[in-house]
Amino acid sequence: RAVDLDLPPYLLDLWTNPATPEVSANAIIEPMIDGIALAGEWDGAAIYDATSIDGGDLDINKFYLGYDSNNVHVRVDLANATPAEIDTWDDKNVDLSIYFMQSNAINFNEVETNFRTYYGNEILGFPAKYMVSFDFSELRDDGRAKWNLFEAKGKVGEKEKWNLIATSNLGACAAKDVYEFSIPWSEIGLAPRYTTRIKVLTSFYESTTYGDGQDQEMAPPAPAEIVLPDLEEWITLLDIDDAIGDDDRNGAIQMPLATDFASDGSLWDIQHLKISQSSWNARFEVEVDDITNIWGMSNGFSHQILQIYVDQGNTGSGKTAMLEGANAVVADDWAWEVALSATGEPGAVKAVMAESGETISKGIEVSANSDTDTITLTVNKDVIGQDVATYRYIIVLGSQDGFGDGKWRGIDGSAKTWRLGGGADPASDDGIEYDPNILDMMTPEGVDQNAMLADYSATTHKFAVLTGIEIPELEQQIFGATVVGATASSAIIAFQTTQATSSTVSCGQNTAVGDNTTSHTVTVNGLTTATNYSCIISVPGIDNISIEVQTSAVEDTTLPEILNVIVLVSEDGVASINWYTSEAATEAIVLTKGNEEINIDGSQIATSKNHFLSSNKALSRGQWTVSITAVDASGNSNTSHSEFSVEETTAVTPDESEEKAESTNSGNIFVDTKVQIMFLVVVLLTTLAMLRGRRSDII
Repeated sequence: RAVDLDLPPYLLDLWTNPATPEVSANAIIEPMIDGIALAGEWDGAAIYDATSIDGGDLDINKFYLGYDSNNVHVRVDLANATPAEIDTWDDKNVDLSIYFMQSNAINFNEVETNFRTYYGNEILGFPAKYMVSFDFSELRDDGRAKWNLFEAKGKVGEKEKWNLIATSNLGACAAKDVYEFSIPWSEIGLAPRYTTRIKVLTSFYESTTYGDGQDQEMAPPAPAEIVLPDLEEWITLLDIDDAIGDDDRNGAIQMPLATDFASDGSLWDIQHLKISQSSWNARFEVEVDDITNIWGMSNGFSHQILQIYVDQGNTGSGKTAMLEGANAVVADDWAWEVALSATGEPGAVKAVMAESGETISKGIEVSANSDTDTITLTVNKDVIGQDVATYRYIIVLGSQDGFGDGKWRGIDGSAKTWRLGGGADPASDDGIEYDPNILDMMTPEGVDQNAMLADYSATTHKFAVLTGIEIPELEQQIFGATVVGATASSAIIAFQTTQATSSTVSCGQNTAVGDNTTSHTVTVNGLTTATNYSCIISVPGIDNISIEVQTSAVEDTTLPEILNVIVLVSEDGVASINWYTSEAATEAIVLTKGNEEINIDGSQIATSKNHFLSSNKALSRGQWTVSITAVDASGNSNTSHSEFSVEETTAVTPDESEEKAESTNSGNIFVDTKVQIMFLVVVLLTTLAMLRGRRSDII
């Protein structure tokens, strides 16, 4: 203040521990986003009590924070501000927003993040990257609404800037008794094992201008924190051996003279490579002859530098020059779009993008296991690209030197204390080292690695030209096997295969056959109560795998409840039916009107509580009955009947009937939407879903 300057963000607040939830998250959840708190729907979510702060008319009682394999789910309970109550406040504009921290941040030193709330400009306590705002102007009478997603861009002039980057589909949030949100991980920069911090904020505002409002409550006082679980299922793309003892250029390489390099084997001889992918990441597991960590580096290894050059196959793009210190180039037809570099020092782990030259450190994890002598590099697909199985890779290994060019240890003509020997000294005329510092690399069978690395010349200023490996067609694999549920007499087992195939699952003497597909869910019946089984999963052509199952000691006789049936009829007469069951159950509906009958079967395996089926064709005008049958894993069955009406339909083109994705330039204040009118019927009640006036969007 003495120099009339604002405090920098990292001095605005202290980095604190996260809030402790009243109940910790302990399971995947699948809430029905309808604004109604159904029994058991949020079991498994973390619960944060917010009653210690009085938020006035927008007081937050508590909020719930949970996840499934693709989404973060948030529920906010306001004490006195349901949509019906807010409708009576003619002179007040309400905002409900959720702020998300830059993923994996450990302090305030994060670029293009914001540190204050939008309307009241209060300190958040973390570097916020995303803000998800409930769009009250899109709230329908059935409770469905949209949320708007804003991305922080940091301080511009005197204000922090937020850009509108996405608007959800209708129904991604909802409000009736409570406010519910479902937000894809990818929209807010999350992936398995990532962490973020969260605050929920209620505000009144005069206009959507930055700072033109008053915050009512920020909950919890310390940020909530969520660590996403490791839900990844890995598919092996390549699993191959490398030639042994090929890291010394036919005996020419000499070890550095320092005793730090003493080893029971070769520190730089690649023995094996495994490449895998999940929905989010690519993983490279490189086994070498020996790994030590004599210098105590955080990533678990001291002597290796691993680099992976990714050729995405884009014609006319990419670079051929390798990163600093490698002292080699890649062939023109192997030009790389992304280069990954990893050492035992976290600060030296990075990705380099060829097109922009940008260096990225987020989304890359490196570790080593000295017991298996394996370095594991995991990189997010947002960094490496989505089509990992179709790319080509040049994978090289050398000696790590914290003071060397690009972290590579040089190979001189003769060995020195900290330098390898057996290479060539720099060229006498330009002082450049043309001898590659690469000691081993992955090559296809029949390719002479030593000849490739030796094809350089300090005299003619020629670098060695490298090529790499390609991934062959994916072989059949079983992966992701899990026990979805077990009753006293049955087990539901899910797994995936890389190619479509039939399957069988055997638990003792009981066997079930699965469909010809890549995503398998099989129910095995006739099991004995309170018994452990090693169930065998079999598909043609590959080895079986087993999974352990224990049946319940208590027989389930409780019928599954069918809750909150919602029928939506579009303008062209297609009916969509949503419902929730108190436990995982099968899906089957019958639509009847007079002599007309339509049978629709969904999943016949009891794996989900949240259900959706469609008539898939226009229904005739008149009064219809929908009968829903739910069967749980124990065979308990329940049926519910509801009525709805179909009004006179109007044929529309696909473009007229589809929900449009919204987009905007960062400078726009208003977002234009195409509004569609649908008929809503909820159990004997026919209601026209009315649109509300839309407020301006924030930037």
